[in-house]
Amino acid sequence: MRGVRALLGATFVVGLGGAAWVVSDRVEQRNDFCNACHLPDGAVLHLGQRLDFDRVMPVDLSGVHGRGFVDARADGELRCIDCHSGAGAPERLRVKLIAARDGIRYLLGDFEEPEGMPFDLSAATCRRCHPGFRRSAAPGWTVDSFHGSPEHDGPHAPPCVRCHAVHERDGDPFAYFMSRARVDAQCRSCHGEGAAEPVPSLLVGPRATWPAG
Repeated sequence: MRGVRALLGATFVVGLGGAAWVVSDRVEQRNDFCNACHLPDGAVLHLGQRLDFDRVMPVDLSGVHGRGFVDARADGELRCIDCHSGAGAPERLRVKLIAARDGIRYLLGDFEEPEGMPFDLSAATCRRCHPGFRRSAAPGWTVDSFHGSPEHDGPHAPPCVRCHAVHERDGDPFAYFMSRARVDAQCRSCHGEGAAEPVPSLLVGPRATWPAG
């Protein structure tokens, strides 16, 4: 009898999880769903990120994506979940579990505006729309130091968002909102003092030097 109960219980949990997965997939297709909740102080959840995403003149990389167009859709709209879903079943499952945890915490009144994703979304997420590891660069920058190196396009390469931060406003709008300080820190995390390879420069011309230290 216990075995039957355990089987029924497991079937119920799996069924409930599957139903929650399907329903969440549907509601996540509306950007407004991301701002449907309110924090304890009455503030709208993710409001700042949504306003930046919808701006006509982008102030961060999310706004650039907000101005994007998806050919495969009738409305052409790029949605929050297109990036925040992750790529592949393992990453998607991780996102769903985090969302479920946050939902429970919200219902218990123990929730605040998150500072960001708990983990870096993989390069595979970006490559659904940006399939090429391109060598093109913004004015004043060169990607030959990074994108031109095959070892940077492998399984041990840092995720794209380590340099191409999406919801940060500290980047150069004429360089795809890249931040010199952020890129510097990322390069030095692998090519730091004592590393086998020197720290490269991503800037060209007279500015193509890295500060000492």
